Amino acid sequence: MFPKNAQYGVVDPDLRAKGIHGLRVIDASVIPIVPSAHTQPPVYFIAERGADLIKTTI
Repeated sequence: MFPKNAQYGVVDPDLRAKGIHGLRVIDASVIPIVPSAHTQPPVYFIAERGADLIKTTI
């Protein structure tokens, strides 16, 4: 996950895949730094954020 206007990275802060229209990536692969603790809480956070983003665009 990288800044919206950055030329690098795969997804922007809205979880949209760069260069592909209509695709959002909502899983643990968007975490830029692997946490040293359990990954379940960050994945839940990303999933909730992604669900909210999808609901607002429909």
